Amino acid sequence: MSGEKHRSVSTSMEEEESIAAYLREHPDFFDRHAQLLEDLVIPHSCGGAVSLVEYQVSVLRDQVHDMRRRMQSLANNARDNEALSQRLHQLTLTLVECTRLDEVFSYLYQAMCDDFKADFAAIRLFAQPASEADRGLGEFLGESAGEKALFSQVLASSKPICGHFKADQLACLFPDQANEVGSGALLPLGRKAGFGVLAIGSRDPQRFHPGMGTLFLRQLGEIVSRILIPHIAVA
Repeated sequence: MSGEKHRSVSTSMEEEESIAAYLREHPDFFDRHAQLLEDLVIPHSCGGAVSLVEYQVSVLRDQVHDMRRRMQSLANNARDNEALSQRLHQLTLTLVECTRLDEVFSYLYQAMCDDFKADFAAIRLFAQPASEADRGLGEFLGESAGEKALFSQVLASSKPICGHFKADQLACLFPDQANEVGSGALLPLGRKAGFGVLAIGSRDPQRFHPGMGTLFLRQLGEIVSRILIPHIAVA
């Protein structure tokens, strides 16, 4: 029995020596397998050299800092989304209270710049106004306007499109600031094929891009569409 115990201890020591030798030959082992440091329990002795325990603590501290950064980012996003929701709510209430269509356009453009940090905003409607009093508004291009073809993609998709405007689109939307627009978003207005577009522009080329989320833009487009529908002549 004692012989078996001796052989077991001897084998265990040989394995430990083999492991120790491997670690000496591969000092970067824990760099490549840092996750093991989370599970190791190692007694710490005082000394001048940096111990494995200290290295383990350093790795865990970095993980904690990374987690804190992620949590802070989530908290910041939550606050930004809440603030955005409040501004969208206020915009809706104000647009509903407008009594004239020119007031709707004026307030919407102002809100895009002041509350939603856009540099430019424009609406183009490929329809006729329901009221004769609105026929002089520049937003109405008419049902047969050739410019409608410039926005066929966004009108057909019924979803916002973000990125860079084409030159002829800029000429239609922002004729006086075409050279200043770096990126933008096109929002379809109306159901199905749509009766127009709301364009939001920024001087920053990276502000709007194809990979960004469009939930807010879809909601904004739906709100503006509902506000405008009573002012659009039914064909």
